[in-house]
Amino acid sequence: ITDARGRLVLETVRKMAEWDKPRAPGRALGVAYNHGGAWNCQIAEVVEVSVDRVSGAIKVHKVWAAADPGMAIQPKHLRQQLETGIIWGMSAGIRERIEIRNGEVQQSNFFDYPVPRMDEIPDIEIKLVDSGVMQPSGAGQVGVPPMAPAIANAVYRLTGTRLRAIPMLPARVKTALAESEGKL
Repeated sequence: ITDARGRLVLETVRKMAEWDKPRAPGRALGVAYNHGGAWNCQIAEVVEVSVDRVSGAIKVHKVWAAADPGMAIQPKHLRQQLETGIIWGMSAGIRERIEIRNGEVQQSNFFDYPVPRMDEIPDIEIKLVDSGVMQPSGAGQVGVPPMAPAIANAVYRLTGTRLRAIPMLPARVKTALAESEGKL
């Protein structure tokens, strides 16, 4: 990353997650960065995940996020926006899926369109970075885009298997693991 703000959020999140610290067996870290596009808000996220190789289920244990929104007008509200974006991004990355048959959406409510429940939400740590940029930026949902790539990067680091499609549903993960291990 050639952008000083981008490097700053990456370095900040690396320190927050203690990137070089060994993880518990069966867990790994993954990272992703988003420059924020039109929002002009820089964000980097690190996730700690595990993969149940039998079921294919991915569990996100912890998320660290560092964001540089420029001048944070309402920092408490911004943290809440980032937190909800992180949860939404996690859900889209490993769970949410719409099926269409004969032109009709099959899901109708939360019983057949699963979103994370409270007991499935990882610990989330957020730090707002002050790079000295005094212009406020847009930061609504900027936490969403890096989540799935960070999860996929952690799975790769843990298993050596690249997951390139979302949602990373258990059946897809099992198939990808079996293919990479030459079992399919």
